[in-house]
Amino acid sequence: MADEGRIGWMGKAWILGVFAFAAVRALVVWPTLGEYGVSPIVFLIFDVGTAWPYAYGQVRIVIAARAKDWPRLQFWAVVTLLSFILPYAYVAVAGSREMPVEAWIIIGVLMVVFGIASFIRILKQIRAPETAAPEAA
Repeated sequence: MADEGRIGWMGKAWILGVFAFAAVRALVVWPTLGEYGVSPIVFLIFDVGTAWPYAYGQVRIVIAARAKDWPRLQFWAVVTLLSFILPYAYVAVAGSREMPVEAWIIIGVLMVVFGIASFIRILKQIRAPETAAPEAA
């Protein structure tokens, strides 16, 4: 590992993919949660604004875990977790009085599914051969 801090094409592709997914997700929220007091513009800003630190944090977690740099791993885990939670927290605050129980259930399920999928992805990347790592060129 010549440069532990370098993010290769796989890491960059992941960051771009998460950013694109956040933009699409914000467009879905626009007509869906707008009627419950959730501003689509504010959600878009939160969702797209946190996409980069969320994806970048995941890549940095993998790099730190492989380097056994536990303080750095903890820092990036906090950044990633906060970036993951912030858009949902906005929905909870903005739509708390008007959203039906079904909407809360769907949001909760999405949080759990996306959270587990991200966790599994990070673990797979940590355990993958180093040539498949985000820092590979």
